[in-house]
Amino acid sequence: MSTAFQLNYSPAHSAATVAVPPITAPKPQKASSDITELVLTKHSPDAKQLLLPMLAHLSQDSERWITWICDHKVDRNKLADYGVDTDKIRIIYSNQPEDTHWILWEALNAGTSHTVIAAPGDLNDEAMRHFENAAQLGNSRGLFIRYR
Repeated sequence: MSTAFQLNYSPAHSAATVAVPPITAPKPQKASSDITELVLTKHSPDAKQLLLPMLAHLSQDSERWITWICDHKVDRNKLADYGVDTDKIRIIYSNQPEDTHWILWEALNAGTSHTVIAAPGDLNDEAMRHFENAAQLGNSRGLFIRYR
């Protein structure tokens, strides 16, 4: 932000005057989202190499759960191979979008998970605000996976 000053000098007066603009309060910052979106290419072999190290890091992050809502079977041994603390991850299976959205909102809002991971599909702005509000109420984060 730049501030402009106006300097007025009059030879009749020995002093110069400076017109200073009024001080204004800073504009309020928009609340940061508690939701992060990860966009992956569908059927990409690299998806596991991106997601599993994140899970490993997140599983060391807190005493609260990581909740992963997914539509497929997850091998806990593979998670452990990547360094995921499997005692801190809760996996919930859901293959219906309506159920996934309901479970996702409940998990974000409950406050028992520090991070909730899901692939909720395409979300409009209203749905995203709904999940952001739940995350803020539950003091949790969402990691939403989208595929293109």
